[in-house]
Amino acid sequence: MNPSMTADLAELDVSDLSLWKDGPPHEVFRELRNQDLHFSALGDFPRETGFWSVVTYEDIAAVGRDHETFSSERSILVVDSLAAEPGDPDPLDISAHMLITQDPPRHDRLKALVQHAFTPKTSLDHADRIREIINLVYDKALEEHPDGRIDLVRDVGFFVPSMVIGDMLGVPREDAEQLVDWTNRTSAFEDPRLVPDLAELWRAFEEFFPYVDNMLREREKNPTDDLTTAFIEAEVDGERLSHQEVLMFFFLLMVAGNDSTRAVFTSGMKSLMDDPEQMELVRSGAVPLEQVVEEFVRYHPAFAYMRRTATRDVELSGAEVKAGDKLALWYVSGNRDEKAFDNPDYFDVRRDPNPHQGFGGGGRHFCLGAGLARLELKLWIEETLKRFDSFEPDGECERLSSTFLNQWYSMPVKLG
Repeated sequence: MNPSMTADLAELDVSDLSLWKDGPPHEVFRELRNQDLHFSALGDFPRETGFWSVVTYEDIAAVGRDHETFSSERSILVVDSLAAEPGDPDPLDISAHMLITQDPPRHDRLKALVQHAFTPKTSLDHADRIREIINLVYDKALEEHPDGRIDLVRDVGFFVPSMVIGDMLGVPREDAEQLVDWTNRTSAFEDPRLVPDLAELWRAFEEFFPYVDNMLREREKNPTDDLTTAFIEAEVDGERLSHQEVLMFFFLLMVAGNDSTRAVFTSGMKSLMDDPEQMELVRSGAVPLEQVVEEFVRYHPAFAYMRRTATRDVELSGAEVKAGDKLALWYVSGNRDEKAFDNPDYFDVRRDPNPHQGFGGGGRHFCLGAGLARLELKLWIEETLKRFDSFEPDGECERLSSTFLNQWYSMPVKLG
């Protein structure tokens, strides 16, 4: 392990952003997988208690499946508050009402009301529109950069996922840029380039929610053929979602749909550019694109972790975890666990089987939109390589500053 990271693992703060400047600190996680459960202070959030790092494939799966002992309530982040100052409005008070921050039975009720909209068959119904959006975004990028030198994140990655999920929700395509801005400002809270201070999070909510609220009230009066109307009208055993619950679903889908496929696609394409042999395997059709997608997701999970909170005292991997303690389920570590994968640090689109944890480690919170994400990624890779004979790096890439969002901030490429 690089001595500059830390001389003493016991004193290591895994949430220290300096460890993440080049991406997830895989050397650190490799060491932690061979030790008892590790506890970190939250150095950048002095008002917060620290957290345990769950780093092995087996432990992540066990914690993810045991919702009675390890709760999802309050927050998916290792912080309990994102208020700028004590007493200020807190975005986590709002996000606590989302599906992803609920436990059964309420979680199961909410999921049952909407999961029919995310079946593989339903996702396939959107394939033509997804292809159209991908090419529209490339058209716009090349119109602005006729020499083919674009930023894959900022010119393409920002817009394809937001327009796909926006289309499904019934959002006008011309609003895509505004929605990208709102979702970036509500999720990238660790990067000062997007969120200069925590008060910016609340400002984004103040702009975002009236927009969605107006849209919901319009759909309630005049239903249309989109997911927003489907959520409003969804019914199980005579029960429907409340107006607030529909609003939070809309928010969750915009944020998750925007960050996830953008992060996985751009990171996966960089891995292909960095390894011509892997690129040729994909271009030639030697490996099914469905399989390529799974390796994209394993090697580059969109979210580095999700948090759980212990509901009782429990022993886990040599540690005495107390009721109320926070645990970070590090998917970026579980997906590189040597006990679960052969040669896990090697990106290989031929990997099969590939039981990764990129859509969650199992249990109730397996990603609701996994089917849509898989389809979108497959079509995005397919349309990109079909359209461009060459796809090459064109300068230094920059990482997003985050321990939660596993993605790039900027990725210059040359299309030909």
